[in-house]
Amino acid sequence: MEKLWNRNYIRILTANFLAYLSFMLIVPLMPLYLSETFGADRQTIGIALAGYTVMALMARPFSGYIVDTFPRKTVLLICNFLFMGLFLGYVAAGSLTLFAIFRTLHGAPFGSFTVAASTVAIDVLPSSRRTEGIGYYGLSNNLATALGPVVAVYLLEWLDGSYRALFALSFAVALAGLLLSASIDLPKRETVKEKKVISLDRFFL
Repeated sequence: MEKLWNRNYIRILTANFLAYLSFMLIVPLMPLYLSETFGADRQTIGIALAGYTVMALMARPFSGYIVDTFPRKTVLLICNFLFMGLFLGYVAAGSLTLFAIFRTLHGAPFGSFTVAASTVAIDVLPSSRRTEGIGYYGLSNNLATALGPVVAVYLLEWLDGSYRALFALSFAVALAGLLLSASIDLPKRETVKEKKVISLDRFFL
């Protein structure tokens, strides 16, 4: 039987876990941060935070096409880098409007990263154990989603209520994921070079 837990699979699975963890460290505390820092009401908070999800959804249909057209590791690293860098935007944002802009922009690299990372995971998995491997890969998302909010609450208390320190910590976790992504050795593959008429089904299938 082919080996499931090869070095590259462990790296992309861990990088994916760290990306989701960095995201989930701040998600449950965002409403509190906007309320306490900018005095935002519930409706304003909802609008400011919704942009992230909308942008992530908009980016995903195009991400698969990009991953197939350009070198996958390059796409993965660019998306991971942009995702990591935009955490610093939260620290720099001095107004609610600027914060909402950074928050909305943050959704695009996250949506693209998730597509690129799952594709890379498939590439490094042995074909005979691909289904099993994708199952464990999906579990890394669930684990980060479950652990992130709990860890965030305890960290915020430990950091004396410093949201900026929590944003910086999320940046550091995302950086660790980026370094792992950079260490992955992908098998060589030909990118899609054939020129076809671009139609909607290429993005939404």
